[in-house]
Amino acid sequence: MHQGRTKMQAPRPFKRAAGGIGISMAMLPVCAGGALAQEDIRVVPDRGQTVMDRSRPEVDPVGVRIGSFRLDAAAFAGVGYDDNLLGTSTNKLGDGFVEEGARASLVSDWTVHQLGVRAGIVNRTYFNEGNFDWTDWNASAFGRYDFGGDTSVNAAYTHSRLHLAPQSVDVQQAGLAEPVPYNVDQFDVGGTTRFNRVTLGMSATYAMYRYDNVPGPGGNVSVYDYDALTLRLDTGYEFVQGRSITLGIRYQDLKYQDSASSDRDSQTWAALAGFRYDFDGVWAARIAIGYAWRDYDGPQFKSLGTPAVEANVTWNATALTTLNFTASRSIQESIRNTTASYVSNYAQIRADHELLRNVIISGWAGIGGQEYQQPTQRATDLIFGAQATWLMNRNLALSLEYRYVDRVSATGGLQEYDENVVMLRLRAAL
Repeated sequence: MHQGRTKMQAPRPFKRAAGGIGISMAMLPVCAGGALAQEDIRVVPDRGQTVMDRSRPEVDPVGVRIGSFRLDAAAFAGVGYDDNLLGTSTNKLGDGFVEEGARASLVSDWTVHQLGVRAGIVNRTYFNEGNFDWTDWNASAFGRYDFGGDTSVNAAYTHSRLHLAPQSVDVQQAGLAEPVPYNVDQFDVGGTTRFNRVTLGMSATYAMYRYDNVPGPGGNVSVYDYDALTLRLDTGYEFVQGRSITLGIRYQDLKYQDSASSDRDSQTWAALAGFRYDFDGVWAARIAIGYAWRDYDGPQFKSLGTPAVEANVTWNATALTTLNFTASRSIQESIRNTTASYVSNYAQIRADHELLRNVIISGWAGIGGQEYQQPTQRATDLIFGAQATWLMNRNLALSLEYRYVDRVSATGGLQEYDENVVMLRLRAAL
């Protein structure tokens, strides 16, 4: 829920990554049989597949078959440098770090139904500034039961250990100068069905957020522990195959656990209308725009209303290049004692290009913002990044990543800053 929360970083534990680059042409046999093998592994991308998602049989990890389940696992280690750990404009504090992590999943490959577990961990240790060390991890179990081809129900449980980054406006304005760890226990249930051209989906999420006992000028942040119940209703009408108009309704009820914070309890309603386009294999889009409104139990907190946006557009410009645009605008929770929440904005465009069969380069540019109404404050960040990944073989991949953040605008006493982060990482996978 919190935009300032730092999610587990690469190698993106629960998203398919391009991992590494494959065997070079010079290493392939030159006989006729080798030529045929080469044609077999250089498969034509499936219609609509992006550069990052497509199959590369010669360099993709094969996993391990365990009956009707497949085990996938990977571990990585890397070194890097962050030149502004606190996100300040003066007296910058920088330090090098070592980062290591692992992920694993065991998922069924049944033709119907699904059952699986996933887990991942990322640990960062700084050479000199130990107060900034952090460890994020999560583990989940999930399942889906199919009633024919059009109806299914699903359930999942996830435990996550995450942290808020010191560069976050929310952390800075809470008077803190170190990562803020917290735990999330999340339960999800839902189902989808289809009636001719109409699809209907309903889901419920219950999440419990628990902060560590980190003291600050506004008190211990654990007083902001809360539970969130979120209900969703989504429907769509497919007027042409692969093209639908959509309508989504959201309701969220927040309850804070400490009686001193009970005036921050709130109820939020949101409605979003949009469309899905996923037809020609070149363009795919899911865009929804609407409005969100939040009311608080405490009279000192003004009701908060804002446009809401959820957008994702993918363009497979060529067989070797994919462009992706994402945008969001939503209400998030705050750990500041003067306000209960803020509006989070983010938009990003990303390009992925297959330079060679086993070399993938990526670049992205984004803009993020946080808006507070008590007191009135705004911060706008420009974010740029680039990454090169070399898939050495099925098991090994090497990547180099650079990220730059520039807070170009800050009002109401917030401070501007810039930050450079570079990291070299080696990954090994089954």
